[in-house]
Amino acid sequence: MRVVKAGSHHAEDMADKEKDTMEPFDWKQKFDVSYTYIDSTDGFDRYHIENETGDGTITACTVFPGLQAVLLDFRLRRCDNLLTLNKDVIDMGYCIDGRFECNVNRQYCYFASGGDFSLGFFGKQESHGIFPTGRYLAINIFLDVKLFSQHHVKTLRELDIRLERIYALADRKFRCYVLHRSPELIAIESAIADGFRAKSVPRLRVKMMELLLFLSGLDNTAINDSPTYLNKRRAALAESVHKRLTADGFGHITIERLAAELGVGTTALKTSFKTVYGVPIYQYQKDLRLQKAQRLLRETTLPVSDVAAEVGYANPAKFSSAFKKRFGVSPTEYKRTTDNP
Repeated sequence: MRVVKAGSHHAEDMADKEKDTMEPFDWKQKFDVSYTYIDSTDGFDRYHIENETGDGTITACTVFPGLQAVLLDFRLRRCDNLLTLNKDVIDMGYCIDGRFECNVNRQYCYFASGGDFSLGFFGKQESHGIFPTGRYLAINIFLDVKLFSQHHVKTLRELDIRLERIYALADRKFRCYVLHRSPELIAIESAIADGFRAKSVPRLRVKMMELLLFLSGLDNTAINDSPTYLNKRRAALAESVHKRLTADGFGHITIERLAAELGVGTTALKTSFKTVYGVPIYQYQKDLRLQKAQRLLRETTLPVSDVAAEVGYANPAKFSSAFKKRFGVSPTEYKRTTDNP
């Protein structure tokens, strides 16, 4: 990897000569899905994507030569990647909503949830990503270090953006550089998401430079990668719990019973599940029951009291309170609006 250093006239001359000869990186190299072009507006291309686990949309923008950004809106359970390690391209991911899992170095599973930012070389992870909740809204940014630096020698120098520092963040042995809910980074990424919604390339350009300036000032030793990473055995344990919960007819199963059935301790059980699915087991069980209740209210003629009993609530008043807290309306109000759309 060669980073053009500020203040080098020879580097600027070489950059001018090479600008038009380098092949730009293509973000489509990452995702092994079926693409269907939807439309293009003001430099933003939209694609419908699908595989056997679901579908979604990708909105892509070439913000600068050497810097591409995509907004992912996935309703998938899994997405295989076409990954070959490329240490010239830095892959940054910011999770807005949902959950993401990928394998790292055949030993660990890396998880990201809302507010998490990861940075590594393109292709550093293994060949697939898993979305435990079936939902993933995120921004991916692909920085082709050589091409970008050759197009922006003067700008990088004037803004004091040091790409070699960002490169050092990516150059970890096998784990990604991870930031959990950094307020400054969340503000930048929120503005980038707004740029996508407004379809404003100029807005994206300003915020991308701000992001690079922020990243170039980070300490590459300051990383909190626990409990983001789990070994594969723990990740498989969480998946076993999930299958058990969803196969039980939405009844209540105690953590002690789950631990005994799976032959593990309760602490390992609770920690593994929350890392993968983002919430404690009890809360996840409760949400499953309320989601089933929502479907019954929408799709059947059962009265509210029968729906409450069907999802395990002996007390209809407690059911109504829990339903309203989760969905913002009472079961009766929800049923009324679905009966009379």
